[in-house]
Amino acid sequence: MPRTAAVQTAETPAHPIPHECAQALPDHPGTAAALVGCAWAGVVLLPEHGVLRLPGLPDDELLQPGSALLAAARDAISDGANHTAFLWPRSGTVAPDDFVRATVTACDRAVDTVACGVVVLSPATGLRGLTPRELEVLGHLVEGCSNHEIARALAVTPRTVAAHVEHILVKLNATSRTLAAVRAERAGLYIPLTAAALL
Repeated sequence: MPRTAAVQTAETPAHPIPHECAQALPDHPGTAAALVGCAWAGVVLLPEHGVLRLPGLPDDELLQPGSALLAAARDAISDGANHTAFLWPRSGTVAPDDFVRATVTACDRAVDTVACGVVVLSPATGLRGLTPRELEVLGHLVEGCSNHEIARALAVTPRTVAAHVEHILVKLNATSRTLAAVRAERAGLYIPLTAAALL
């Protein structure tokens, strides 16, 4: 039987965490931020939609149990992603400085009965001049949508989408929409469709 440690915060009851997982969690305030540069908040995703705040990092409203951001993170893990990053709007506005970067890392399958993954929030830097609308279009490109599908979802014309795609290709130095989607996904330079619905 694996050794476990009880990890508890003032906001959540104790949950048994495998000893190996507990050892991996930072126990010094601020050390958890080292997982992702400049991280200011983070949680461990527990089974059944629970969360456990990472030690040394404050709470954030985007990381509350049942939030749309955590649902997107869980979807990414259930789709087989071991590690991914994406942009998320802090509010319903579309200002370029109103996004945060969510970095999601899946836990090893050996501990997935007690911990599914880790989500950490950090500043959305390195946007390469992409506008909020272009980031939204990139989310659709990552999902493999056509210009007509994107136009329908965004309530714009296919020609407007084509113009956005051309600007994206230039800004990401990509020769095709597929390459742009790959680069955006690898760099966490897109807004997932679930977040786009909040804008």
